[in-house]
Amino acid sequence: MGISKAVMSTGLKHVLDAKTINSACIVDERGNEVQITALMIRTACHQLLKQCRNIKN
Repeated sequence: MGISKAVMSTGLKHVLDAKTINSACIVDERGNEVQITALMIRTACHQLLKQCRNIKN
């Protein structure tokens, strides 16, 4: 459950009292929160590196 859905279902106080975790979410085309994974970040970095190498050559 994403933060916005957690706020709606449990109330803001409970969400703020929750243990802090390191996570990030993006919102998909349907408005659902999708947790960003390490694989997503690695894939994006590889794609950017590939683009930079293409520009350089």
